[in-house]
Amino acid sequence: MKLIATALLALALVATGPVPAEALTGGVPQGVTVSAALPQVKLVAHKVTLKDGAAKRKKIRTTAVTVADLLAEQGLTLGEFDLVKPSLTTRLKKHMHVKIYRITVTTTTVLAEAVPFDVVKQPNPDLPRGTKNILVAGVLGSSDRTYKITTVNGKQKGKELVSEVVLVAPVTQVVEVGTKGPKLNLAHLKMWNRIARCESGGRWHINTHNGYYGGLQFSLGTWRSNGGRDFASYPHKASKGEQITVANRLYAKRGTRPWGCA
Repeated sequence: MKLIATALLALALVATGPVPAEALTGGVPQGVTVSAALPQVKLVAHKVTLKDGAAKRKKIRTTAVTVADLLAEQGLTLGEFDLVKPSLTTRLKKHMHVKIYRITVTTTTVLAEAVPFDVVKQPNPDLPRGTKNILVAGVLGSSDRTYKITTVNGKQKGKELVSEVVLVAPVTQVVEVGTKGPKLNLAHLKMWNRIARCESGGRWHINTHNGYYGGLQFSLGTWRSNGGRDFASYPHKASKGEQITVANRLYAKRGTRPWGCA
């Protein structure tokens, strides 16, 4: 009976693990070894794609469980600003793509860097619409500037001004802009430039005394019937923008048919 009890106890140990010594009544017979079975972990291999910074992608067969395990397996470490996607704790799956973004943040100082000037526009109701005159010429300034430069995988992605010492302040440019007369319509500008190059060699104020005037070679009758006198008595006396505005009025009625160069 004692031998049978000992055998049953040994089976229980195998099934359930270690048993306290006080539970072993009568002890273990000499020559009998009692041990617990350890669970076996089955490692699963995955095929994943790894891209480290600017390096080429490479396909890897790995038994790593998480992204962090994969990096450790490959001997890769992350810098202070580096990122990895998906996150380090993500469990690897079949055909997963893992990307490491190598990020650097540095500072650089540019001495006597040119500083652009601002432009202020002042409307002038006494000037024909579209006319511009510079009242105060703008002047570039200069500063010693320090920037924070951020690169991702070797390419600059950010430039932030962090400090500046002004050496010469820029001078703001002041421009007066005419607002007198109807608003200009500069639609189809590229088309009108092309037609003008053919019609007049791109000379917007030409008058060859052949009965046609300006860059788009209006006849005087056509100019007047499409409101050209809103701007000038003759086409060649109007600005380029004014001639194009009248051309767009005619274009709305007849398309490009009036122009042989169209």
